Amino acid sequence: MGSDNAQILHSVQTEVQEDNFDMILHVGDFAYNMDNDNGRNGDVFMKNIQPMAAHLPYVVDAGNHEVAYDFSHYTERFRNMPANSKEMPTVTSGNGEAPNNWFYSHDFGNVHFVAIDIEIYFDYPDMVAAQEAFVDADLAEVDRAKIPWIIVHGHRPLYCSCNEDCDEAAQTVRDGMEEIFYKHGVDMYICGHEHNYERMYDVYKNETSKTTVNPPATTYVVTGDAGGPEEHESFTRPQPDMAAFRTDAYGYSRMTVYNESHLYWEQVECDTDDNVQDKVIDETLTP
Repeated sequence: MGSDNAQILHSVQTEVQEDNFDMILHVGDFAYNMDNDNGRNGDVFMKNIQPMAAHLPYVVDAGNHEVAYDFSHYTERFRNMPANSKEMPTVTSGNGEAPNNWFYSHDFGNVHFVAIDIEIYFDYPDMVAAQEAFVDADLAEVDRAKIPWIIVHGHRPLYCSCNEDCDEAAQTVRDGMEEIFYKHGVDMYICGHEHNYERMYDVYKNETSKTTVNPPATTYVVTGDAGGPEEHESFTRPQPDMAAFRTDAYGYSRMTVYNESHLYWEQVECDTDDNVQDKVIDETLTP
């Protein structure tokens, strides 16, 4: 979501003011870019989200538009994220050592959330092993009897179908994370990067069972159509079997976790009076 053309901003602010949300999850690419105009663009963005971030948890992970100056604007502006990686407790940003908010985890209700920094695979290869070790060890410690849901979020997709971004780059991320997700039964991976919305069925090694009842693999969702200077990103390829729904309309996603077995997901389109475009109930009968 950019400082300009932030299509969803008013709708989401209204929902926050009406106490419809408990948490906001923003999966990278802030302001476009936070470092522009010596950081003034980042200041505008932070002012725009203040009515929301001051009211409830505003949880983030870094995108490719945060990479300037060693992620210093991301690292410093979002210092209040949990820094619980034993493998790498600090990171070196453009301003020196800082708590590691590049990859971390936390519990919220009956969901265990894990944030990952996908850009590490492309710009910081020396950190890949530490991040993967953290995710693997962190997920191994989750007590599914107490915390039944696991959701991982990062910026880039492991699976998508719109264009060439879904080829080599997505494969690079899959090579690092897909086996860890499958091993620990990650329920959902939420990302952005593509400026559209695409909900996949459960997918493992490019195969899907096309079920939302006790799916055997991770469900993948791209929700990157909040609005920014780069506008829409059209789908230039046919819709594959693994894709349940996709659109390039501006919008945002809403998730409700009802209990240990039912999660409700929907996509709200801002182009047409905040209509719900896509909705699904994910039923996990056994952890």
